[in-house]
Amino acid sequence: MSFIRKIKKGGKIYYQEVENKWINGKTVQKHIRYVGTDKDKPASVPLDRVHFGYIATRLMQGDLSSSELCDMIERMGTHVDQKDLERIGLYYDFKKNSFSLSLYRKRSQVNGKPAGNAEKE
Repeated sequence: MSFIRKIKKGGKIYYQEVENKWINGKTVQKHIRYVGTDKDKPASVPLDRVHFGYIATRLMQGDLSSSELCDMIERMGTHVDQKDLERIGLYYDFKKNSFSLSLYRKRSQVNGKPAGNAEKE
């Protein structure tokens, strides 16, 4: 069974999904996927081959709305807030033979500027 692990690195906190396995009498932690800097808003969602193909086909046809995509991801067990979603990326990892959907969220704004670049007053 997998779980979300918190990692502190360089003053930031990152999350990843991992699982523990017994190998030769020792517990070994296996990395499954990178979640992002907010465990409640993952940066990527693992996909089955069927879902990957369906999303890719619908995107190429130009008839997949953001609400339909969010509903599909919700049914797969990951919550995505449609208003935060700016763009997506479909990825295939040759080494792991795995498919994923990367989620790119809108950056928060402070006084009309991206939060990281807001000038101090």
